[in-house]
This record gives sequence, C-alpha cells and structure tokens, in this order.
Amino acid sequence: MTSHLNLAIYASILLQGAGEAGRNTVTLEEARASFSLFGKGLSDKYLQAVSLENAPAILANPRRPLPLSNGREVYLPPCLDVCASRDENWRIYRLYTAMQAGQWEAGTFDRPRADEAAARGGRQAWMRKKEPLAFLRFFLGSFPMPFLAADIFVILETARVSAATARRYAGLAGDLVWFLARLGPRIEPVDHRAALWNLFFDLMALVTGGTVQGGYPGGIMAAAEAVVEPGAHLKGCLDATLAIYAILETQLRASLAPEERILLEGADGFFTDTMPGLRGNRATRFGREEAEGIDLVPPEVAEALNLDFYSYLLPAGVGEFLSEDALGRKLTEDRGGAEGRDKSERRERIAADTGREEQRILYPEWDYLAGGYRRDWATLCGMRAEEGSERDARRLLAEWDDLVREVTRQFRMLRLQERTWRKRLEWGEEIDIAEAVERQVALRCGLPPTEKVYMEKRRVTREVSALFLLDLSASTSSEITEGCHAGETVLRVLVASVSIMARALEQLGDRYGIFGFSGYGRERVEFLRIKSFDEPLSEATWQRLGSLKPLKSTRMGTAVRHAHHLLNAEPSSLKLMLLLSDGYPQDYDYGEDRTDREYGLRDTAMALREAEAGHIIPFNLTVDAAGHDYLRRMCPPHGYLVLKSVEDLPVELPKVYLRLRGS
Repeated sequence: MTSHLNLAIYASILLQGAGEAGRNTVTLEEARASFSLFGKGLSDKYLQAVSLENAPAILANPRRPLPLSNGREVYLPPCLDVCASRDENWRIYRLYTAMQAGQWEAGTFDRPRADEAAARGGRQAWMRKKEPLAFLRFFLGSFPMPFLAADIFVILETARVSAATARRYAGLAGDLVWFLARLGPRIEPVDHRAALWNLFFDLMALVTGGTVQGGYPGGIMAAAEAVVEPGAHLKGCLDATLAIYAILETQLRASLAPEERILLEGADGFFTDTMPGLRGNRATRFGREEAEGIDLVPPEVAEALNLDFYSYLLPAGVGEFLSEDALGRKLTEDRGGAEGRDKSERRERIAADTGREEQRILYPEWDYLAGGYRRDWATLCGMRAEEGSERDARRLLAEWDDLVREVTRQFRMLRLQERTWRKRLEWGEEIDIAEAVERQVALRCGLPPTEKVYMEKRRVTREVSALFLLDLSASTSSEITEGCHAGETVLRVLVASVSIMARALEQLGDRYGIFGFSGYGRERVEFLRIKSFDEPLSEATWQRLGSLKPLKSTRMGTAVRHAHHLLNAEPSSLKLMLLLSDGYPQDYDYGEDRTDREYGLRDTAMALREAEAGHIIPFNLTVDAAGHDYLRRMCPPHGYLVLKSVEDLPVELPKVYLRLRGS
C-alpha cells in the first residue's frame, strides 16, 4: 500500500508500455542536464542523474516518499506526467534532485574515523571502501533483519534531510509542502512499511506545522522525533534506527509462523558484502543464520557509533574538485602532518623534490576586483617529473592498442601527403614535360634555353610546436564508473591520451613537449617536465609518464603563463597549447577567500588571452560534464571542447590536434 501519486510516478517503470507522452510530460532526457547542474550547485559535487529503474530497490521504490541517493547519483523518474501542468512536473524533478543532493550537506555520508574505529573494533570491510554508502551498508547489514533496518533508516534519513534542506532553502520548503500535500499522508498500517510511511508524514508535520495523526506502534515517535530537530546529525538517525528496530522486529517476529520466510525484497545485492547469510543455502527465514543471544548490533559497530563522525575524504567525481576542508586534510597528510607518519620519510621526500627542482619563476596574477595584475604573485617551481617504471606506461598503451595503431597510421599517412612537386630544378627525380617543351621551343627560336627541366617531390615543411599540459590535481584520482575502462582513474586516461599522441607525433615530425601541473598555494605551483621540446621520446619519458599520480590543487593561470613562456622560445610559426583538465581552476588561496571561484576563472581567462596575444593557439579539453558552465566564460567558443565521457579523450585529442594544425 502506498500513495496513488507515488504509484503514478513509478508507473513507467512498473508497467510495460505506460502510454504515450502528453504535452505536459517532462522526460528525464530533458531534465538531465539542468538537474545535474542544479544538484552540483547544492552539493558541490557532480551527481549523475539516472533513471529510478536503475536505483537499488532498498533506496528507491514506490513505498518510499522520496528516493535516497547513493552519493554519486540522483535517481529521477524516466518521465513525469502526473500533474496538470508541465511546470508542476518540473517541480517534482526539482524536489527529487534537491532532497538527494541535500544529503551531502546534511552529512548522510559521514562516517567514523577508520583508524579510531579499527583500534576499538578491529578492521572492517567498510574502512577500505571509498564509496559514500560503505559504512551505512555495513551498519544496516549487521542487523539480524537488514531490510527492516534499512526501511527504518531510509525513512528517518529522508525526513532528517528533508527537514534540514527545507530550513535552509525557503523555496524548496514550499516545494516540499506542496508535494507532501499531494502525496497523501496517512495510510492503513497493514505492515511495517506502511507504519513507517505514516511516521514520515508525522515527522514532516513537526517541521511544517501540520497535525500528527499516528498510524504506527507506540514508542516510535518518541524515538524518532529528534531526527527532524534543528542540528540533528546522522548519528542521531542511527541511534533512532536502533531504537525503532527493537520495537518493530519484536512485532514482526511474533507475526510470522515458524516456517514462514521473509522475502528479502529489495536486497538486490545491496548487502552482499556485509550479509553472508544471503549467500548460498544458509539463509534462514530472516535472511541470515539465527543464533541465540545474538546482539542487535555487533560490538564493533556499536563501538564505531560512539566515535565522532566526520566527512570522509572521498575521491571527487569526474569534473569536480575537493572541498577546501577535505583538500586541507589531504595535503596535511601528504606533507607528513598525519598522525603516525614517519618524520624522516617526510624529510626524505622534501629533499627528493628539492633535488628535482630545476627553476623558480615569479608570475603575476590578474585580480579582476582591482582591475589589474598582482605583480610577482605566484611562484612556479619547474621540476623534473619522477621516473617510475616504463612498463606502466607501455602497459597503458597496450590497453589502447587498436587506437594507437590507427592514430599512428593516420599521422604517418599525413606525413606522406604533405609532399608536393617542386619544379624548375636543374636536377631531380623526373623531367618536367612542360619545361622540356619550353626548352625545345626556345632552342628552335634561337633563344637561350633553360636548364631547369627537372622536378621532384619534397615534403612541405610545417613548423609546428605543440605543448600538452596535464592537470594533475587531486580530483583526477576519481574513478570512471562506466564503459570499457570502468574502475580506472581519470588521470590514467589523461596519460593514455598524451602517450598515444607522443607515439603518433614521432611519425609526423612535429616538435612537442609534455608537462603537468599542480601545487598548493601561490608559493608553490609545481610544473612538472615530462618531455621537453628538445628531448627525444626516450625510455626516461616513458618512465616519467608511468610515474604520474594525482597531486594537489589546480592553479591554472600560472601554469598557462609558464606554458606560454616555453612556447615563446620555440621558433615554429604555429604554436599550440593543449590543456587537458577535469575541472575548475581551484586552489585554497586562489581568490579573496577560500570559496572564491571567480578569481581563478578570471585569472585563467586572462592568461589564455595573453597566450593568444602572443600568437599561440590555446585549446582546453575537459572531461568535466559541467564544463560548459565555466569554460564558455573562460575560453572563446572555438577554444574548448567538453567531452561527454572520459573515455572519449584518447579518440578526440588526435582529431583536435589535426584540426588546430590545419591538416
């Protein structure tokens, strides 16, 4: 039993051939781009908008008032035609997106600190996992009836996030009240899910000033009402889940006959890592082996709940960057500030970096607020990239073997095509018939004959210098979630792209250099030399490519100015700067305050204009799906390309290069 509106929203998933689209219908394809950006604006993370039919049933089903996000995706209906107007259908999409994106701000994906939890309860599977829901899956999967615990938690957490989001955004509060009024509050409590449905509406009534109507076992409201109070935290929601579970489990067990089994509805692999009883034939009527005297929650999980929760440092998604706090923690750890880090190891690393440093140059930055440059503001440290194993880079190329051969063939053919006949030569491969006839005519007329009657094919010299600039920021550590290369990091695909180009450019003969950049703060913008213009493509180059790893933040303007400086020294008539990035210019002091994004954008835009004024052609390729939003302000329309998929980069980069080269 559920709401008629909810059934209508899920109708296109539940029913085959659910009717034709009307003029008020809004489809996910129409809404996807807008609400992906909307979700990013709320959560500061890129959340992929996917259809509800792809959502785990434990997170989204017709018996949930709103879906719960997994932290990487927002679940939206494939189409909506449940309201009288198109605007109202859009409004439901907006509310679905806001409440799921709001989970990040409300702390749904917080977790205990892994090292402290391990010290108290031993190592657990969730500590190694980087997915946002790892701890919650472990916690809920530890209950004797995980699906019951998940039902309770999802309802409570949806209420907590909805209340927090409505308090923060008045416009969304109006949307929420409007939607809940249509969703329909109380239903007959025929089972525990119907009881939880009623509990959700009563919790929201506490926030919106409505009437509490009941429709669930006694004691539940007393345990749950704290989750919608201002400042309620995830840990309070977990505590409430424990309390309500104890009430509902007793009633659920009493209502079952001994031989009756509970269908593990919606489990669908959600708990398979943490619920051994689901596998094989050991499952009992409650989904896992029963034992006398079993704790409601294992001691190690109970210990974890006594710790402070914090926002776990997760690899950012494609096209996004770390939050300032998260970045600061990572850099503290990188610099040896983390507890337990050996100080001598830190000194050795700093000494090694100093040994690789080749130059320091001060560069200005454009301050759009002052309308002028900050002179000698950023310090660029030119460094040689570390050398690792060349086999890593070669193994990477082997994964793209078909593309490597195709691009190399194209570039080799291009070199052959760039040959033209040179005529009127005194010696050469062939006789120029036209000149030979002219010579005979001149002889018969008694005129001095020409001796230049030969011709030959010579390559047209194209003086091209190309600089490939790789973004090595921490966000490139994010993993690709779909496609043939799922599981690989964004950086690995960036490196594969320039490796393919390096192999192909050896056939074409153009001059090229490969560099990377990262850094932390204006005092140290690291510019790594992987291959300079004058170096051959050697074993050392492959070793440097193979050793690249995600570093720190993205002070893009300074890196572009240094690339401009290097290209200025090139004698070629055509100079190309290809910037491969995955997101926004960002650094902790790249602006008047830590949250200022406009400063970095304006400074990078100015650096690109400086390069164009120096007769250099800059071009930005980004794998950030939201890149249009800021690149159109940073680059001219012909100066950038936003790729739909990270995997497209190795294919598109050679095409872009040839187009810029005029081939």
